[in-house]
Amino acid sequence: MLNFDIFKQKSPKQRFLLILGLVMFVFYVVLGFAFIFYEPIALRLSTIPQWGRIAIGIFLIIYAFVRLLSLGRRD
Repeated sequence: MLNFDIFKQKSPKQRFLLILGLVMFVFYVVLGFAFIFYEPIALRLSTIPQWGRIAIGIFLIIYAFVRLLSLGRRD
């Protein structure tokens, strides 16, 4: 079932940490897609092969989802 406890009233500290966690999730996903698709990054990181940039991007996207899952499990 879905757990809607994350939306209950929280203290200001918990609310701040929740918002910061969501912002960091979006940041890591955008950074991962930038490594994969954004061409100027490919030009600046020309010493890293294309498969390496794709691997870094996929790692960042997976890491973002792991952080999001751990954010939902916190008390």
